[in-house]
Amino acid sequence: MPNTLVDAYREAQPGKQTLSHFIETLGAIAGHSKAGDLTAVLDGLFEKLSANRFNLAVLGQMKRGKSSFVNALLGTEILPTGILPLTSVITRVKYGPSPTALIRFKSGNVEPIELRALPQYITEAANPGNRKQVAAAEVTYPSQFLGMGIDLIDTPGIGSTHLHNTSTTEDYLSEVDAGIVVLSVDPPITEVESEFLKKIRRDVPRLLFVINKIDLVLPREAASVARFLEGELKNRIGVDDPELFPLSARLALEERTHQHNGSAGKSGMEGLSERLRHFASEEKEQVLFQSVALDVLRTAGTLRFAASVGERARALNGEELESKKRALEAALVKSDREMKDLRHLLRQDVAAIVTRIENDLKEHVESADPVVRRHLDEFEKAHPNETRDQLGALLDKFIFGEVECVFVDWRVQEDERIRAEVAELSKRFVERTNQVLEHLQDTAGALFDVPISHVDFRSSLTVESRLYYYTDHVFQYQLDKLIFILPRFLLRRVVFGRMRSYIRMELDRNAGRLRYDYLERLKKSVSAFEKELESAVAIVVDNLRFVLNPKEGNASSMTSAIAQLDLVIAGCRSIIEERGRTLQRTAAGAQPGAGPETWN
Repeated sequence: MPNTLVDAYREAQPGKQTLSHFIETLGAIAGHSKAGDLTAVLDGLFEKLSANRFNLAVLGQMKRGKSSFVNALLGTEILPTGILPLTSVITRVKYGPSPTALIRFKSGNVEPIELRALPQYITEAANPGNRKQVAAAEVTYPSQFLGMGIDLIDTPGIGSTHLHNTSTTEDYLSEVDAGIVVLSVDPPITEVESEFLKKIRRDVPRLLFVINKIDLVLPREAASVARFLEGELKNRIGVDDPELFPLSARLALEERTHQHNGSAGKSGMEGLSERLRHFASEEKEQVLFQSVALDVLRTAGTLRFAASVGERARALNGEELESKKRALEAALVKSDREMKDLRHLLRQDVAAIVTRIENDLKEHVESADPVVRRHLDEFEKAHPNETRDQLGALLDKFIFGEVECVFVDWRVQEDERIRAEVAELSKRFVERTNQVLEHLQDTAGALFDVPISHVDFRSSLTVESRLYYYTDHVFQYQLDKLIFILPRFLLRRVVFGRMRSYIRMELDRNAGRLRYDYLERLKKSVSAFEKELESAVAIVVDNLRFVLNPKEGNASSMTSAIAQLDLVIAGCRSIIEERGRTLQRTAAGAQPGAGPETWN
């Protein structure tokens, strides 16, 4: 076993170099076949391997103490905690030489902030419904644990009354490499948590389970809760051999900040700390390599299948070969036609979503217009004595505030609805793309008597917004400013009459901007998704056409490619099996040590 985290990192490099070599080998073969789509896939795998970052997410229901747990793990109060549900956006904590914080907005803008200002952007109280349109928060901290390429991700609590919090966490699952699920003794597990765990155990490669707040119960009660949870996770959720760590994040933070000497050793944090030390030094690299090796294996399998078809074709001659080539070309043409049909249907479905959004916006503006007018009546009564300049400034502020109020909450609900529709759309079209791939491979395999290795395409359609609300100054033009020269008894009547006609115009204009925003981001996302769908099929189609074209290949190069692919496939399988055995040994050997590992 490596003595230090740095030793473990160095020992992992040979495996990384082997996978890099495999990717380069596939890239060379893809270059010969002129398969541009496959080259792009391989570039993505190489980038993933080179980045070597690992997302360790802290997951769980609201008020289980996730943010408190992250603070305890790092030994300092970085993230806000409290009685009310707090975290409303994804917060990434990664290594840095000094504590810093920055906010990434959905507009694409980035704003460095003071660490103490973090609650103003990531809490539900200061940023309700994520009205500030924060995409994510990033915090850096000089922790040895984080320095090993592990980013800790604090996620919004599931099961919150704020539905967008659950959606934010579920949307992020595809980015998670491993997770720490924070449960607690009060109560041990809820129906919401059970359903959430059933979902994420399929999406997240490795899970550890924390039972927080054990300081609230007696030791024998904590042991009883642990036994109960172990049974629930095994029998109801389907988690094999769940790893459970009873602890108190509150006491752990006191221990690490030396605020309570009497609590030393009572938090239970030492068991999890030792487990995470093992994870950082051994498992993190293993899980990453296993993931990349699986992708490389799938890609090599695609190339091997096409090469085998080509090799088998070269053993045939005359009419039999031409007949099989015509049959395969017909299947290839059919797959092209089916993908065009799919693209057309996808655009139709997206157009239907846009039409629904337009109707929703129209209905929303219709219902909001009288409400804003009523608010203007109340505003007029509440401001009888302002000067002309004061009244103009207040009216500008009023109309902007009303526009924002009308659309912000509606937008949160609409985004959730669109997210659900897009997720269903994505699933449906990925399934249909895989059906096209499966039929194509079955046809080629049957024609040339080649064992079939199906390649499943995986992707998702997502959308992001970059919209800001906008209103003109109500009295920005000189002609409008002349209104304020009117006698006082006429001024208010004319000004508020102008405002009443202005309300619907501003609501319609911002509704139009919302429609345009939804349309543009859907078009952009669908375009990228279409490209991924087409690329998945093109990789198989291009390679099959290449191997059947005698002008672009010969028997010796095909035999050489197959030999290289066999080495890559055998090597990837070896890596996957060895990493799997290593992970099992590491998990079995990761027992609580003599004391907590100090990372801060």
